[in-house]
Amino acid sequence: MTSREISVFVSPEALFPGIDATEATMQALLGSLSRDAVLVACARLNTVVSGTGDPDTKVRQERAIGLICSSEDLQRINAFAQTRPRGDLPIVFFRGQLLELMRWAVRCCPATPDAKALDDPAARSRLLKAALIASTFWSKRVFGSRLSGTLPVDEAREQALGPFRRGLEESMIAPYLGATLGRGWALFSKHFPEHYPTFPVDFLKATGLTVEQYFTCVTGLALYLPFDSPDGLVFNARTLADATAYRDVFSAYMASESQTPEELAVTLWEGFAERGYRDLRERPILSLADGRAVIIDPVFFSEKISVGPLFHLLPNAPGKANEIFGAFGLAFEDYANGILQRMYPDRPGLASRLRCGVTACDREGRDFEIDAVLNYIPQTVIFEEKAAWLKDEVVLGDDDVWIEQIRSRYGIETTPAKGKKKERPKGVAQLVQIVRRVLDGNCGVAQPEFADVAVIHPVLLVHDTRLNAPAYGTFLDAEFHSLLGDVPQGKRVMPLAIMTIADLENLESSVVEFGMRQLLSDYAEAHPDGLVALHNFMVHDERYADKLKPSTQLIADSERLIRLAQRELFPDSPDLETL
Repeated sequence: MTSREISVFVSPEALFPGIDATEATMQALLGSLSRDAVLVACARLNTVVSGTGDPDTKVRQERAIGLICSSEDLQRINAFAQTRPRGDLPIVFFRGQLLELMRWAVRCCPATPDAKALDDPAARSRLLKAALIASTFWSKRVFGSRLSGTLPVDEAREQALGPFRRGLEESMIAPYLGATLGRGWALFSKHFPEHYPTFPVDFLKATGLTVEQYFTCVTGLALYLPFDSPDGLVFNARTLADATAYRDVFSAYMASESQTPEELAVTLWEGFAERGYRDLRERPILSLADGRAVIIDPVFFSEKISVGPLFHLLPNAPGKANEIFGAFGLAFEDYANGILQRMYPDRPGLASRLRCGVTACDREGRDFEIDAVLNYIPQTVIFEEKAAWLKDEVVLGDDDVWIEQIRSRYGIETTPAKGKKKERPKGVAQLVQIVRRVLDGNCGVAQPEFADVAVIHPVLLVHDTRLNAPAYGTFLDAEFHSLLGDVPQGKRVMPLAIMTIADLENLESSVVEFGMRQLLSDYAEAHPDGLVALHNFMVHDERYADKLKPSTQLIADSERLIRLAQRELFPDSPDLETL
């Protein structure tokens, strides 16, 4: 792993020697601070460190430190930074820490509506100490003793899969807003209804909103997500859209997407070991008694944009979960293949390089489908596309349970739960079956596609961006090659590449600068074990970092949504800058 894969947070004792990072200390620090003021401050800090925008960590940390820390605190931080290796930026505030601090705030802070409670420097100093203690609590919960330097490396990596995923999730920043809005709108206004025709009616019954109304409200609030927004992130839920036709619509939206501090106190503590932040993920907006509201977490809110409508269906569709998720999987394939087809369109008079949805029957009479194949004869790229959902509430539990969870979604399940039917092969196992057929000349009518192929690049294209966490590529590549078996002489199968849908979106307008085959070859050469994610390779490797561009298609779709939201929710506002 490179130094870019990890960061070091500032511990409480590093700035305040002698402080005890205990629950009693946390309760004493928060016991005199207004609950609502602390929650709003945490939301503001969380937007700075994890909101959408420039990913520069130094800029974000400086902005966050400036909101809370006194000159004395800054001197302590600088003194600690000087003890670190050169170029190692200590992290004072980060997402996981602030979510943890919110948990303790709803438990320990008095419910006093004092909006100016943190104007007092002494109060802000107490909040800083509480935040640093929350870092320690977070670290113990996420990592604990799960990282080992003594186990054999393969065992150590498997043991680290859970904490690496949770660590990535709770320290990441919200994705580029244009891509998130564009993806969500494309999936739920077009692709998903094609595979689940009752979706518009079912969604209206579940939420009281049409799909367009939902995305108009989401888009309007998404304008509060940038980390450097000059207008802040607190809005008045009682007056927003009050003078427009969307007044009742926005009220219905807030009813389904927000929660009060009292409700938050329940969702962040009762059953937290089993549910984690699921309830916060489902309702990421905090609504205060005085009418103010704030987006608690930019990352969860961004997830709502791209998958939220799906989860509004489930409570009102008992017994239909498999049908709903199956339809979404097909919608995801359509969406991903649409991007690939825009990247590699058919050219009159030229052979098509890209084929999507290739179906055939092998010698044994088994029907199969290849989601997408991109030919660079004698090399070819084979895509298997998956919109699987991992149960993240078990990510920090038993290592074997988490590994079985991964295999059940992206491979071959070995030990299904008692009384549960064994899952069919998925993900890398399906990819193995396709590659095996290609190697054995067993693709039926599709075999001419691979007649002269000598090198195969297998790509697992996934909806779950958290598969970018370290070691997941290593684990799934080992699963892939273990299932694949021997490769015939004269043929070569490259290491498995895990590509997220966000990676593909970034590549859509970037492939004019470089080819997919070359990117995958360079990645395999640089990181043959898959320990570093393809995403991190692209954004840090000097050959590609400056060539990545946002998708022009997604930008255009998001601009239309922003204009619609502005017209419906902010009719009297000046033109908003395109994000």
